[in-house]
Amino acid sequence: MFSRNLYRNFLWRHSRLTTPTRLAARRLALLGSLPAGYLILNNSDLLTTSPTTNEPSLKDLVRSYIVYSLCSIPPLVDHAPGLLDTLGRVPVLKALTYGLVKVTFFDQFVGGETAGETVPLLRALRAANKGALFAYSVEVDEKAALSSTGNSTSPGAASHGDPLHKRCVNEIISCIDVAADFEDSMRGAKVLTPYRNWQLSYLDQGDLASQEEAGRPTGRRTWVAIKVTALLPDAQALIRLSKCITDQREWMKVHGNGSSVSLNTGVERVPFPGSPFATDLDVVLSGSWSSGGSDNGNGGGVDRRFGLVHESLSRDDIRDLRRLYDDLVRICHRAQERGVRVIVDAEYSWYQPALDALTLALMREFNAVPHPAVSQQLGETKRLQPLVYATYQAYLRRTREHLAYSLRDAERNGYALGVKLVRGAYHPHELGAHAAARGGGADPAAKSVSISPDTLPPVWLEKGETDNTFNDCVKTLIGAVKDDVNLERESRKVGTKSRGMGVGVLFGTHNWDSCHLVLNELVRNGLAEVVGLSEDVGVVLQESEGLAGSAGKDDGRFGAKVRLEADVVERVAIGQLYGMCDDLTESLVRRTVSDAPLVIKYIPYGNLTEVLPYLSRRAIENKSVLGAGGAARERKRAFRGIVNRLTGLFSA
Repeated sequence: MFSRNLYRNFLWRHSRLTTPTRLAARRLALLGSLPAGYLILNNSDLLTTSPTTNEPSLKDLVRSYIVYSLCSIPPLVDHAPGLLDTLGRVPVLKALTYGLVKVTFFDQFVGGETAGETVPLLRALRAANKGALFAYSVEVDEKAALSSTGNSTSPGAASHGDPLHKRCVNEIISCIDVAADFEDSMRGAKVLTPYRNWQLSYLDQGDLASQEEAGRPTGRRTWVAIKVTALLPDAQALIRLSKCITDQREWMKVHGNGSSVSLNTGVERVPFPGSPFATDLDVVLSGSWSSGGSDNGNGGGVDRRFGLVHESLSRDDIRDLRRLYDDLVRICHRAQERGVRVIVDAEYSWYQPALDALTLALMREFNAVPHPAVSQQLGETKRLQPLVYATYQAYLRRTREHLAYSLRDAERNGYALGVKLVRGAYHPHELGAHAAARGGGADPAAKSVSISPDTLPPVWLEKGETDNTFNDCVKTLIGAVKDDVNLERESRKVGTKSRGMGVGVLFGTHNWDSCHLVLNELVRNGLAEVVGLSEDVGVVLQESEGLAGSAGKDDGRFGAKVRLEADVVERVAIGQLYGMCDDLTESLVRRTVSDAPLVIKYIPYGNLTEVLPYLSRRAIENKSVLGAGGAARERKRAFRGIVNRLTGLFSA
């Protein structure tokens, strides 16, 4: 009787809330009671009743309804970081606040408190034909990073032993091991043969074909993401290195033709923050930087290659950046040994030149394609895929030119290019920082952040411009994948292997139109085929999947699917964040056929206090990631699921 009355009361209150005259007055009252009620009912049989399919449980649906109801209130979302910080300072309120956050936002968007805790989720995803992008989500507190020196990662990441950033490094390595152990348990022990070790081992041992066959990484769909700003004691060192790099580029534009280091063809046309040179890290790694004479390590220095004075880049910065690079190499070595791909996450534009330089150095080392003579002797015609991926943000003005330059650079220099393509989630911060730096903003702290020399901000002003850039990059990347696949297939036919670029792409998007475009481009380029009732993929996807519209309806009227061969799905994946747009994820899974999962969910993990900055950012970014009304659509979808589940429960 209690459960039936609860159900009727829930439906009545929701119907009352949806009448326009009562909506504003009652929404906050209802939302204030929902989390507390959810805490009380969290362990009830009603909420934990499991459906017989892979659909979410009633408990998950109620949680989603609460979370996206809260995300539908912009003032609450915008002030969430400050509210959490204030409430977290009051002992009694802290416990209640953290308890509510734990069973709502944490459980919605975070996979668990430790890497080991996420393994059941990884297994559930794989059973549903989904992969995972695993991430230890301790982040830099931007305000702390801008207001002080010293470690600025999440306050809950404190450790009694190693410094905070070293703990993050060690945790990422542990995360790689958990991901690899999971994959080994699913498909047997398979290790991604190191690219560089192919060449060295061939010279020493000769025929390694049997070793390679045992180490082929096909189907390993648990990857690891890293956020570089959390891996050094002071994230501002990356900003200072970025400023150093951009200063060098400006100098080279003026003096390049007469210097020993000249601009590469075309790179000067890439808008800020530009594209990286192989020499960008020389100031850190080659000893070309000399101290400005300060004994405390905080003074500036001189780049002896150009005679440029960098007033802010200190001896301590050089030391920390060198250690950061060494730690990244250590992470990639472990990933290489265990067959786990590494995705370098995107961050703000003021970090990007430094991140680009670090990622390029890692790709040139760990994505290096074996020499044709080695591959020919091994009798292997399978083109290896990248271990390290960089993130390309479509909302940056540079992205079209930057991607084109990256593809050329990979081809010229013999390494596989790994690309994670996203729209970008820091748009308001980028606009605010740029305006403040040019004297048009109210936040004086932002003046020390933006390093763009341009009049226009580094991001597009209109969403349509970002969408067009994303679409253009999708077409460019799938064209590159087509060339790569065709070269491999041709080489397989004749039993040879040509030296060339490998390409791997993860399309990170919550947009139905974008997923529609990816699948249609795969079919149009001969990388996938439609199997089922219709040969017109456009009709199939628009009518059956709703991929051509933002509503995302899937009525299942058509049985057609898109089938991808193994050599394509090894190069292409589509990803969404855990806890978001599950209807899109499920639609993609239902309408595609492949040996390995095509769809990947981004699974963050970490202690609640460690991931609070991530959760605050995620709530704010939902507005841009989901678009106008996106949170409301997610809320309505959850409500429909609750009604359907309860109707079936009480009518049985």
